[in-house]
Amino acid sequence: MSRSKLGRGMLVAVAAGALALGLVACGDVQDSSSGSAASATPAADANAFPVSITHKFGTTKIDKAPSRVVVIGSASDDLDAALALGVTPVAYFDKSGLGALPTYLDGKVDTTKTKYVDATNGVNAEEVGALAPDLILATSDYGLDQEYANLSKIAPTIGYNDTWGAETWQEHVQVAAKALGKTAEAQRIIDTTQATIDKTKADYPKAAGKTFTASVGNSPGKVFTLVSQQDFAVQLIQSLGLKLSPEVAGLGQNDSGSPTGSLSPEQYDKLSADLVVIAFTSTDLQQAFESNQLVAKVKSGNYLVVDMQTISALRYPTVYSIPFVMDKLKPALAKLS
Repeated sequence: MSRSKLGRGMLVAVAAGALALGLVACGDVQDSSSGSAASATPAADANAFPVSITHKFGTTKIDKAPSRVVVIGSASDDLDAALALGVTPVAYFDKSGLGALPTYLDGKVDTTKTKYVDATNGVNAEEVGALAPDLILATSDYGLDQEYANLSKIAPTIGYNDTWGAETWQEHVQVAAKALGKTAEAQRIIDTTQATIDKTKADYPKAAGKTFTASVGNSPGKVFTLVSQQDFAVQLIQSLGLKLSPEVAGLGQNDSGSPTGSLSPEQYDKLSADLVVIAFTSTDLQQAFESNQLVAKVKSGNYLVVDMQTISALRYPTVYSIPFVMDKLKPALAKLS
């Protein structure tokens, strides 16, 4: 399962107001009532160190259990994984462009202990260094290729494996757990999160075999829609029993491997499906889209307008965004028959 660097990078840009879908001590762990990682986690296993982790930029050696962890990410993959593992980072440098922690982390981040830094315009290595970290988790950092040399001089830095944006949410947990000396906890967290997906599927059996589309309207006269079976959002929705509409599957894919296709106004009817999930970056764009005569067919079904945070969470599944997304989809799933 993978998502292309191009597709994910473009969605990071849309959150920052540019382009869109096409183109981070012990912390709180979500309780079982909300369907994700639960219960207290033990301290790091001292016997897990030293440990070496190989990634695109080399092999990073961690000599002892980290006590001051800095997370840098274009999404909250590493932050969510660290929190679920019971670790409170000293700072989270957020490159998503959203300008704030996602709401699905409400109550999970102690902002008196974890400094939030809006790093939309880049990461200041001196600001990172001033925090005296002994580990930098940056496996979801878009732009790490330009930052790694400086960051790795500050502290052991863990980058993405081969291609940015290609790791699954499970792999993010596993790598973070290895770096934090909590490998034994990783599978428990993965199993608990997967159980949330499985329960949602079981609760809405009529979703099986139904078609869906997922899209973003971010500029006049254009809608970006997911078209690749390899996209994480597509795979997450399909894990609930639905299937990507054949009307958009593979539509407009190019040699770059982008998981999105671009639709012009005369093609908007192709978004019609049993479940239509769409987000807009402005009310004007939503109104322009919905005023198109072809959209009457799209809206005649199960038409779910979500905000950008939800579509972003759908694209970037993590141990904490998955329960959030499941809750957002449940009203629409209940309407499928």
